Amino acid sequence: MNQYVFREENFEELYRNYEKIEIKECIICHSDKFTKWTKESRFQAYKCNDCALIFMNPQLSEEGLNKYYNDYIGRRRVNNKLKMEQRNLQYKLDYNLINKFITKGKILDVGCNGGFFLNFFDNDFEKHGTEVDQHAVEFAKKNFPELSKNIIFKKFENSEYDNNFFDLIIMRGVVEHVSNPELYIKEVSKKLKKNGLFYICATPNGSSFCANYFRERWSLFHPIQHLWHYSSHNLEILCSKYSLKLIFQDFPYMGTPYENVLSDINQINEQISGISKKISPPFFENMMSIIFKKI
Repeated sequence: MNQYVFREENFEELYRNYEKIEIKECIICHSDKFTKWTKESRFQAYKCNDCALIFMNPQLSEEGLNKYYNDYIGRRRVNNKLKMEQRNLQYKLDYNLINKFITKGKILDVGCNGGFFLNFFDNDFEKHGTEVDQHAVEFAKKNFPELSKNIIFKKFENSEYDNNFFDLIIMRGVVEHVSNPELYIKEVSKKLKKNGLFYICATPNGSSFCANYFRERWSLFHPIQHLWHYSSHNLEILCSKYSLKLIFQDFPYMGTPYENVLSDINQINEQISGISKKISPPFFENMMSIIFKKI
């Protein structure tokens, strides 16, 4: 098997042409004591012995990540009809959750992709988005013209928003993708007003059963997309450094478009018994929805 192939994606060009960065200390607790978490050697992940953060090591450089995410919307989003249908249903659920905490104000969706999630928010919100995929920005401007002037092609940490500007900042499926998450969290704290909310959702839970049993066969394991697998506990440690207090957490599965309890349990039983070696199905606690308040 080609050492650079992962679930039908070939990363040979990326891994041969772009630097790989070695992680020497935990980004959460700064420990240098790690235990190898993956069972195979092609794409290695480690677990911090102190705070239990799981992370890819080495990781593709920032330049390599930028190359990978160019036209991510075309490769991984709009061309997959089933996944888009499921995401649209999940967007609504994620919106309904945060709408219980905030119903108006200035919001920023960091890594907003094609503007899909922002589009669920009504006009009581002043909507902004940042995105690193130029193709996704162009898609948003074409398909959601009312959002177009406020979606920018720029990394969040390079954005020029005023401090204390937003009532809500969202990272939906983002914080696990970025090479320097602490920098992002620090910027969130700066840009949020006091008592503003920071909403992390659609983010894999590294302390889930499937993560710890299936490891690299966990459906949410990905050597380039998911650099970090957090728990709500170690995310709380990181965010608390920047005056962000955990006020809510949930692990959505029941009632989501990904729920299929009997089928999922049967698949897991088959894999535990050795009948199957497929990747894990969706399951309880695989994903996290977490809300922090700036204090």
